[in-house]
Amino acid sequence: MTDLSYDSIEIGKQYGPWKYPLADRIARHLEATENEHPWHHERSPWGPPVAPPAILGQAGLRFLTSIAPLPPGTLHARQEIATAAALRLDRKPILYGAFTEKYERRGRRWAVFEARCRDETGLIIGRSRVTITFPEKVETPEEPRGRAATARVKTERQGEFDPIVRTLTQEKMSAFSEEATAEAPRPSIHTSLEVAKAAGFEVTVAQGLMCADYISEMMTKLLGKEWYELANLSLAFLRPPLCGDTLTANGRLSESVVEGGVVRRLYGVWCENQRGEAVAAGTASSLVMRPH
Repeated sequence: MTDLSYDSIEIGKQYGPWKYPLADRIARHLEATENEHPWHHERSPWGPPVAPPAILGQAGLRFLTSIAPLPPGTLHARQEIATAAALRLDRKPILYGAFTEKYERRGRRWAVFEARCRDETGLIIGRSRVTITFPEKVETPEEPRGRAATARVKTERQGEFDPIVRTLTQEKMSAFSEEATAEAPRPSIHTSLEVAKAAGFEVTVAQGLMCADYISEMMTKLLGKEWYELANLSLAFLRPPLCGDTLTANGRLSESVVEGGVVRRLYGVWCENQRGEAVAAGTASSLVMRPH
């Protein structure tokens, strides 16, 4: 299959239905992220065990690569997830999607792929929005100096929650990247030291989506059921998480607004390495019941 190219992308062209093999992958996914929350292994408030909400990001990315493999050097720059219902492990997720944007900015070419997920009963589970940037450089006008300078400002992070702390190993990274599956047919910087070194890294690089899972696990502990229904996670992947790094997910409440019988809460969330460098950062939001 030919690699995906910027020029080949047709905005609005519909893809799907595509079935994510959840039953075959969930055990390795949970093992890779060390997610031991009982709702994913035992009974949950919805009856059977359920998948972590961040699985929508992994399913959306695998759906994209089923259309065409991503060229080596393509970066997963941003991930957005919106939940509508819990995905039970005895159900089969089905995805439909389309490329909704492609553009040139900061000397690179970008594309956005949006996918909708439901289970085989028709229940809407949520949405995934993947932003990628292609490896080739393009000539574009330089960004205003003020905007670039703003992007370099380091924000001090003071977490308020019970953090999730994980150390990346190659075994976990390979399991998460679904090595040796139809959706990951060739070695990558995530699974091959040789490929990673050819790309300029000293060690292999974890998928940014692992940070999304850690943050989602933290939000599950914080919000419970309400993280699975009418919640959103939007993350920018800022720097590569490397094999051997210890990552810490944390966050803080930014805003709480009463909307009738519910409260909309907005959180700043992030994942940083042992050097205090943010590898992923963004926002999480959810509607929670208003206390009586």
